[in-house]
Amino acid sequence: MKSKTISGITLVIDPDEQDTVDLIGSACVKAIQLSQEVWGLGPPEDCRIYVMTSWLGFVFQSAPWHWRILLRTTMPFWCFRARRTWPYSAAWTQRYGRRVVIGVKPPRLLEQSDRSIGVRMFVEEKDMKVNVQHVTCHELVHACSAHLKLPTWLNEGIATVTTDRFLERPTIREEMLEFMRGFLPKEAPPTYRELSRMGGEAIAYHGMRGYWLVRYLEEEHPGFLRRMFSLRRDSRVIEREMIVELGMEPGSFWGEIDDVVISHFEGRRRL
Repeated sequence: MKSKTISGITLVIDPDEQDTVDLIGSACVKAIQLSQEVWGLGPPEDCRIYVMTSWLGFVFQSAPWHWRILLRTTMPFWCFRARRTWPYSAAWTQRYGRRVVIGVKPPRLLEQSDRSIGVRMFVEEKDMKVNVQHVTCHELVHACSAHLKLPTWLNEGIATVTTDRFLERPTIREEMLEFMRGFLPKEAPPTYRELSRMGGEAIAYHGMRGYWLVRYLEEEHPGFLRRMFSLRRDSRVIEREMIVELGMEPGSFWGEIDDVVISHFEGRRRL
């Protein structure tokens, strides 16, 4: 297949999916610009985007040849999780050593995706072409931050906040604040592997928690996260520094932070 480079990103061109390739390409420039301006994160040295029409095809098409051998031999350990998440996924980001690859579903497959989780979380967007650009931006932020190995909540939070700025409107329903208030237990966020084993309610909660917490940090402590990223602090240090920045106690932080964030946004709505 042919390819072209846009804003440091290699876009792999599938002639049968040219319309989607064009949508992705037009999203790349603005998404990379926002990632740099907001978080100080530029594109990886080797980042490639594919139009993703099957989970298995994407995995083996995007992997470097020497990784394909390992993927074949370990397939029983990862294929079940990939097959299970495929119906819910609009896009995937995967890392193979220094190479970061992104797969984005074309509009027709986005239309067919199971949106039972997303419909509760996201402000509805019926135009699947807009959704392609939305998810391209979201995944590019993941790609730009991949070297930092961020915790789940922060990785998803900065990606979703960036898509708000990309579309110039909120993408998450405000009703999710009330959902977040009522969800139990209030525990430290799970890893991606742990999250993939959880039900839809828990997946929605942890995704929303990261989004609202990042928004809160950006409003009340602007520049804090960008500074942490520039110092390339690991996830434990970032969380420790965040707790100090917010003046909270480490032992009770994850049990109390939801109420702090919800009170902030609900109070602002009443003004």
